[in-house]
Amino acid sequence: MRKDETVRLCTLRTETGEDVGVSVPGGIATLSVINATVTTSYGPTLLDVIRKGEAAELAAAVASLPDLGVPAARDEPEFGPIYRYPPKLWGVGLNYVRHADDLGVRQPTDAPGSYLRPSSTVIGYGDDILLPGQSQRVTAEAELGVVIGTTCRDVAPENASSVVFGYTTVLDMTAEDAIRVNARHIPWAKAFDTFCSLGPWIVTPDEIPDLSAVRISTVVNGRTIASNQVSAMMYDPHWQVGYFSGGMVLEAGSVIATGTPGAGVIQDGDTVEARVEGVGDLRNTVRLDPGASA
Repeated sequence: MRKDETVRLCTLRTETGEDVGVSVPGGIATLSVINATVTTSYGPTLLDVIRKGEAAELAAAVASLPDLGVPAARDEPEFGPIYRYPPKLWGVGLNYVRHADDLGVRQPTDAPGSYLRPSSTVIGYGDDILLPGQSQRVTAEAELGVVIGTTCRDVAPENASSVVFGYTTVLDMTAEDAIRVNARHIPWAKAFDTFCSLGPWIVTPDEIPDLSAVRISTVVNGRTIASNQVSAMMYDPHWQVGYFSGGMVLEAGSVIATGTPGAGVIQDGDTVEARVEGVGDLRNTVRLDPGASA
């Protein structure tokens, strides 16, 4: 994709449901308006745009939007998650030394800690993170998310950029007390509803001139808990694409959360943020799950 065909994409909550948002000068244009204006049928969801390989055509259309007069969305958009049903949602654990120290465990040296999580964990910007009754210590962590753009398998790390659609921001929650009891509990500790916030933006790789220099920060109630660059990862994002595609199909739209520089304990009423430079800031509030048993 050429520099003049880069796009920043999100999902917006609208009065009639959800629509894809495209960043344009002065605001956000909705995909439904773009389709109506240029007589196209892109999408209709962001996952569809990725699966159908429409990004370059959409970016070219957006480049002509000022002449077409496509209106921008309201000044304070209501974001949804980038999409609600990622084909695969991989998480990577203990990819920074600091995070291994947080948990008091030894950092893996042969392969990263990893886990698949269900789509019921997915929320978006501004949604509530619900604290389950089964855990007394939940943590939140900021991560860079890699969005796969081409269904692939057995990708060599040096070729990973060819299958990456873009990058997003992730807030990843953990019932940390369960892991401290037994590391084998990690699938359970990561699988509670609302435990993975995605978005609000996906940016194409062209907008990230140096991926290794991207800084990821975990922020709780305005205080930075941990911050570090991609260059400090033990396993970089392209290596991870190769690892997770080894012997396994990564469908277009799959997301890999690449690991956190550090996690913060969250409690009812907290505001937690993931800040990924050049990609976007993601913010959620924390609430007790009203359905949790006492």
